[in-house]
Amino acid sequence: MQSTNLDSQISNYLSNSFSDDQHFFSSKLAILDTIGCIIEASSHKDVLAYANILSNNKLTNNPFNSFNEQSTYQEISWFLTVLTRWFDYNDTFLAKEWAHPSDNFGSIYSYFYKNQEHNLFEFTSALTKAYEIQGSMCLGTSLNKLGFDHVFYVKLATGSVFSYLLNRSEEIVKKTINQILLDGPSLRSYRHYPNVGKRKSWAAADASKRGIELAQISELDDVVYSTIQNDSQWGFEKNYLNDLKLEFGKPLNDWVIQNVLFKVLFPAEFHGQSAVECAIKLSKEFNSNKEKIKQIKIFTHEPAIRIIANKEKLQNASDRDHSLEYMVAAALLFGNLEYEMYESNFSGIGQIEQVRKLISVEENESFTDNYYNFSKRHISNSLVLEYVDGKVSELVTIDNPIGHPSRRDEAIPLIKEKFVKNTKHLYTENKSYEIWDKIIQLDKNTKISVFLNIFSENE
Repeated sequence: MQSTNLDSQISNYLSNSFSDDQHFFSSKLAILDTIGCIIEASSHKDVLAYANILSNNKLTNNPFNSFNEQSTYQEISWFLTVLTRWFDYNDTFLAKEWAHPSDNFGSIYSYFYKNQEHNLFEFTSALTKAYEIQGSMCLGTSLNKLGFDHVFYVKLATGSVFSYLLNRSEEIVKKTINQILLDGPSLRSYRHYPNVGKRKSWAAADASKRGIELAQISELDDVVYSTIQNDSQWGFEKNYLNDLKLEFGKPLNDWVIQNVLFKVLFPAEFHGQSAVECAIKLSKEFNSNKEKIKQIKIFTHEPAIRIIANKEKLQNASDRDHSLEYMVAAALLFGNLEYEMYESNFSGIGQIEQVRKLISVEENESFTDNYYNFSKRHISNSLVLEYVDGKVSELVTIDNPIGHPSRRDEAIPLIKEKFVKNTKHLYTENKSYEIWDKIIQLDKNTKISVFLNIFSENE
């Protein structure tokens, strides 16, 4: 659907304002979910080691009190984005490419933390635009099929929105976007065997930080690099996309933040979320008949097979939380899925690995069709137990996991409970509920300082 270059489309979009409030509540849900992920991750010392590597923050119990006026945009963004992303529990958006739009939260937060004269609606509008740019790119152009990583779209979304926040200049925003294209995408090999490691938990922070850096560099005197997207010899599309178009899959508005996928119950890669729900439904039957089961079959959509299925070896937690078979095996055995079950010191790993060997994964072509159908955007999985005597269990099918926008009303109370659970080491239960309710009730004109103080204070 591309008619003009990205630099023009994005700069025109960023100058627009929203005329309704539809995105405002969705933005506050996204903010609260991200705050919860940040606070939960901050309770783990090994995660903080990565989050604090670029600065000398004085770490406190509350991660939002771990920087000050001298902290740079880059330091704040890196710190918060590492914590947001570490446990793969933040929101998701799936299309031709997949992404985690809340990877942009740290950069947007950094700007408003250091510029508190603004109001909450300006914050949510900036966040909405970052979500929209990243998600709409995912709908239009796949990077993973070419071997590149989705965090390039974090760099593009963060850098362009941050550039606009800094100066409101169309020319400088265009310079920023084209500098990002010149920077190029990174390989996604660190998300696949045999190279899976912790980089996948800080790659988005790196992209976010780099987007800010390029926005700042672009304020200096230089050319716009206006043909870099489609130059026939040296361009981005020629050299990275094999002459495919880098384009949005929909018009830019406020749709993405209202249709983001929340990881409500399970810290697991989203293509497998509905499979985990199926497994939990069959867990009781499975545990009553473990010795009689011959095979466990998963029927899924093609992207799930390409990204998280049929892995021979799982080397570490980063491998396990992106294994469809592992997460289903754990859910069958324990009737739940917690991040601790991915860790190498989890006592049940041996059992999970034994069950994983019984699982086969096949594509259901209708699931794949409905995954790409814009009007449905299903993330379907089916699960069935096959017994040695030839009998089979009920075939359990879930088209949309609990975090899908089609189940938003059902999910909101559970997202709230997730927030309370994620913040339990910092706040009492009553305090967590109070913070949630206060932020949900804030109006558009609330000063940023008031908003920040709600969750930056300790109990």
